[in-house]
Amino acid sequence: MENRILRKHTVEMSVVCSDLSLLENINSLLRQKGVISVEDDYGILHYIVDGRNNRKEVAGKVTSIRPPVESDPKQEKEDAYLDLCIRTVLREYGFDMSLIGSMLVYRALYDSYKSGIPLAPTMKSMYYETGRDFGLSYQQSERDVRYAITRSSLKSMRSRAAMRCIQSRVERRLSAADPIE
Repeated sequence: MENRILRKHTVEMSVVCSDLSLLENINSLLRQKGVISVEDDYGILHYIVDGRNNRKEVAGKVTSIRPPVESDPKQEKEDAYLDLCIRTVLREYGFDMSLIGSMLVYRALYDSYKSGIPLAPTMKSMYYETGRDFGLSYQQSERDVRYAITRSSLKSMRSRAAMRCIQSRVERRLSAADPIE
């Protein structure tokens, strides 16, 4: 079947008539942009990120994706301060932010503070939850996080102890200053 593309201003529509045509279209879009977003019936945006060529860039692409949501400037300031605190602490401990494991640690901490729910009591659930967001298996998440920790200054610590150490340092930073003022 023939694939037609209709364009009007910045909207692009692709009409596909077979599974092969759909796969070819998605593949070409991923090669061009590296990211595709699809909105479902409930208004939830789903992102497909291409990690075939450079796995190290995927973590940066995933964390840089921000859905178009109207937000409060005060909340944006708090989120930016939280982001700054976590990234600063990770850099202080020598985490290489180009590693997927470092991004998993960052994401687990950020999501924990953002939702107000403490970190998972076991590393197993953290590996599963954050790995799922990145499309990684439990085993791959565990390997990536452990590798990132061994490359940092916390290399002699077990994963859970390292996470607690990082978390306590982030908490001290957050309580030291008020981002709103």
